Amino acid sequence: MATTYTRIKNRRGLRADLPQPLADGEIGLATDTREVYIGAGTQDLLNSDVQVTPFLNAQKLVSDDLLTIKGTSPNQSGLLFFNLTGTQTFTGDGTKVNSYALSSANVSLPSGHPKAGGGLTSSDIIVTKYTNGNPTTLAHDEYNLVQPGGNYQINFVTAPEAGSKICVVKWTEAQTTEHTRKRASWELTNTSIASYNKWQKNDLANNQVWIDATTGTGFVQFVTTAEKTALETANTNDSINTINVPTTYSFLGENSAIHSPVRTISIDSDLKIDLDTPQQAYNITRFINKTRGQVSRVANNIQIYTEASYPQYQTNQYVSFMRTETLAANSNGTVLSYKTSEANVYKIDYSLKYNNEFRVGTILIATDGSAATISDNHVETDDTSAVSFAADISSGSLRWKWANSHGSNSANLSYKIERWLQQ
Repeated sequence: MATTYTRIKNRRGLRADLPQPLADGEIGLATDTREVYIGAGTQDLLNSDVQVTPFLNAQKLVSDDLLTIKGTSPNQSGLLFFNLTGTQTFTGDGTKVNSYALSSANVSLPSGHPKAGGGLTSSDIIVTKYTNGNPTTLAHDEYNLVQPGGNYQINFVTAPEAGSKICVVKWTEAQTTEHTRKRASWELTNTSIASYNKWQKNDLANNQVWIDATTGTGFVQFVTTAEKTALETANTNDSINTINVPTTYSFLGENSAIHSPVRTISIDSDLKIDLDTPQQAYNITRFINKTRGQVSRVANNIQIYTEASYPQYQTNQYVSFMRTETLAANSNGTVLSYKTSEANVYKIDYSLKYNNEFRVGTILIATDGSAATISDNHVETDDTSAVSFAADISSGSLRWKWANSHGSNSANLSYKIERWLQQ
């Protein structure tokens, strides 16, 4: 019997020409960058990264869409990021089923909540459990509420796993959408009035409100200065707490017990946007596609780098998930912080620009749980010693801290981190 050989070919071509996305399990070879991808199927509400398809000036244009207020009054447009009043987080221990026993705090309602006077039920709140950073919104029959002394406690049917994080949001998506609509004075019922469509989440072309009920955060688009002013006007009886432009307030890292560090949303040189949750990734994707056409998706191709791989963008550096921060003059702060139960070793590659001078280096940080030690090995084009770094332990977290002693010169920091738990 003769042996028959069958040749199997996979998709191949320029990286920009490969299907976006590849089908589930489909293999694609980028002949220009010598990279191999495997399609992982749709990752909507599963993956926290957004991938933008390459187009001319994509990184700058998408960054501007997300961060910049465009135009002048009265025709300003842009985004406002917000968080919701009263969100609480705590940690499971694998044995306790009562939220007060886990957190030493009751689940209290904000004064403006419609159920502040009583009658709260499981369906009035959103409870999300994060296991290894992956969220699962609990069904309403997986917990119940008890009200001792006027404050609520959550009794879970099954004790949250040790180390899992619980996020309790006191407002539903429908309530937050309505509060946003009401602030902006958009039409409530008449579908023939254009502003009615501004709060319809399934209307991709016109919707201006995106909410992540798993973290109690969201963002809203304004297209006039009057809309911006109205949306920023505080109302103690609605769900919106902090609301501001993305360069002033960022919802990334909002619940520090679950996600850190606090950081400004950014698109890296690989055209990826690193977010905290799958819902945030889904929301940002829909906004980008509304603004730029179908150029983004929740990242759903698995990339395999070959020995000969090189980045598509032939710049002088290849950076993945590079984070940035401004180190203000005569000030100090914390760059990032993680619980020592999650990471006790950091390796940080960084660069900074101070005045007209540059520094590049590697920082190593380690802790035994009670004290922290740091090593900063760097080179510089001239004196940048006004900027210094330190490490410490605070409330069970290992912090990387900065200080800028100069009275007037700020510094721009870029960095990427590897962290792990050494046991």
